[in-house]
Amino acid sequence: MDGHVLGWIVLLWLAAEVEGLQVTVPEKKKVAMLFQPALLRCHFSTSSTQPAVVQWRYKSYCQDRMGEALGMVTSGLQTMSKRNLDWDPYLDCVDSRRTVRVVASKQGSAITIGDFYKERDVSIVHDADLQIGKLMWGDSGLYYCLIITPDDVEGKNEESVELLVLGFGVFLLCVYNCAQTPVMK
Repeated sequence: MDGHVLGWIVLLWLAAEVEGLQVTVPEKKKVAMLFQPALLRCHFSTSSTQPAVVQWRYKSYCQDRMGEALGMVTSGLQTMSKRNLDWDPYLDCVDSRRTVRVVASKQGSAITIGDFYKERDVSIVHDADLQIGKLMWGDSGLYYCLIITPDDVEGKNEESVELLVLGFGVFLLCVYNCAQTPVMK
């Protein structure tokens, strides 16, 4: 009996080792108010003995997300997205059709802020959470948490969270329209 228990423990330990790097974000979509702070959470597990590099990247929407929030989506986009349920016209496009930039990187205790965010209150806190002090209109989009480890290359090394920044007037319009048209899928 003891040999079987030890065998199961070894098997479970090996399964955990084989899994490798795993990155998760608890919130896939976040709606926040203009000029308010936001915290985008990211968790990771790794078998690496080396310190991980944490990098947050921003990718703008492929098309204006506010049109959907206010119920002004063109019927062509609705028809196309209904045909292919896996395709999202706001999120799925090549990077050359959108703005892509590094927000911040962290290795150990050293944090480097991307050029576009140097004058902003932006930081990586805890192990890998992105903290933005005051949200601006241009902050709406996709944020990718990317973890790089030199000796743990198996597994999933990035995950994204969608951030939609609303102003108070847009928020009120959305409350009125969102009963019929959801802000996000």
